[in-house]
Amino acid sequence: MNEPFFQGSRDRALIITGSWLNEILLEKKKKKKKLKLKFPRTAEEKKKQTENKRKAEAYKEQQQKNFVDLACECKAVICCRVTPKQKAMVVELVKKYKKAITLAIGDGANDVNMIKTAHIGVGISGQEGTQAAMSSDYSFGQFRYLQRLLLVHGRWSYIRMCKFLRYFFYKNFAFTLVHIWYSFFNGFSAQTAYEDWFITLYNVLYSSLPVLLVGLLDQDVSDKLSLRFPRLYVLGQKDLLFNYKKFFLSLLHGAVTSLIIFFIPYGAYLKTMGQDGEAPSDYQSFAVTAASSLVFVVNFQIGLDTSYWTFVYAFSVFGSIALYFGITFDFHSAGIHVLFPSGFPFTGTAPNALRQPYLWLTMILSIAICLLPVVAQRFFSVTIWPSESYRIQKNRKKYMAEEQQWTRRQSAFRRGISGRRSAYAFSHQRGYADLIASGRSIRKKRAPLDAVLGNSVTEVRDARETS
Repeated sequence: MNEPFFQGSRDRALIITGSWLNEILLEKKKKKKKLKLKFPRTAEEKKKQTENKRKAEAYKEQQQKNFVDLACECKAVICCRVTPKQKAMVVELVKKYKKAITLAIGDGANDVNMIKTAHIGVGISGQEGTQAAMSSDYSFGQFRYLQRLLLVHGRWSYIRMCKFLRYFFYKNFAFTLVHIWYSFFNGFSAQTAYEDWFITLYNVLYSSLPVLLVGLLDQDVSDKLSLRFPRLYVLGQKDLLFNYKKFFLSLLHGAVTSLIIFFIPYGAYLKTMGQDGEAPSDYQSFAVTAASSLVFVVNFQIGLDTSYWTFVYAFSVFGSIALYFGITFDFHSAGIHVLFPSGFPFTGTAPNALRQPYLWLTMILSIAICLLPVVAQRFFSVTIWPSESYRIQKNRKKYMAEEQQWTRRQSAFRRGISGRRSAYAFSHQRGYADLIASGRSIRKKRAPLDAVLGNSVTEVRDARETS
């Protein structure tokens, strides 16, 4: 680990001009060389030239890394009088050496390169035109809306996407691994543990709508509390909700669920007899029982993971379960078997199997063993190690009462007054480009670059001259 440039914990800011940035990044324009006669070089000269180029590239990379480390130790960095290419280069260096997710925001045509280079580009549709807005991922009218974009919508989107991914891996592992456990008992044949139509509709109808609504509408705290407590945003910066650990926990959770869904019905059906004297331990009844238990478990599990319950979401959870039973009874009816005998072989399986109380007790046992440990873990988690969002959500009524006592500040924005906006963002008059490029506005003599970064610039210049 490199030694920091500054000692102490004081807040510092860095202000750098475009000409300095060129010297630091070693991106000066090359002068056009005059046409000269070149004689064949010896192998030793070519080797020396290659070595000098390698040293120059290594020095350039070290110089850029030092600049990024120096900038990251400051609270604020201001790059003034820089070209659009230099803006994009600064963003690219942060992406390269810090492996960070970058966001660039601008309101003019000279910010387009920077906006496109960053991971997330935000454009402001202002007086300088709409080029930045048209080249960005997100666009709004005022700079102050960036706070809500990050602290509210950005954080909500991160939480929703992480829940969506974790649940998606969980429900598919719980569904797929049952076939692996079943293969040990069917001689590793191609026979499936479920009905073919259940395999087709599982991800399409039976478990898709709840997770889709979680990915679109779920929120842990309200937008006002998200703006009031910006520290909630740190959760996404540290990547705590979805990483390799969370992925393998979802895999393990799905594997344990698949074991319970398979082996409990298998053990319950082993050498059993129904109330009507018929044995319910046939393959088709076992497939219906395992499939029904899986639908209940995965839909109740996403219900436990949801933070924002609404009527629409409750309808999606219980509606998915009701849809499963409706389609299953329809596909297992005698009428559809008469029309398509080869496509629907499970004739009468669901009506005959689900009328047995023994099978419902088996399903209830499987669901309870799958969900009760999760409920216990969530209870002890919020009781002993409550998260920041849970504590804020728990005291939301107190915070709402405090907000009602605040006096609302009048906005300086007046409605009904619109400014002219044009997509043509370039000036029709001669500006200050010549003055900026010449550097005549810099009055104070600046310190040498060696004193700032502690490296020798002459080495790379000599290397360039020799090459």
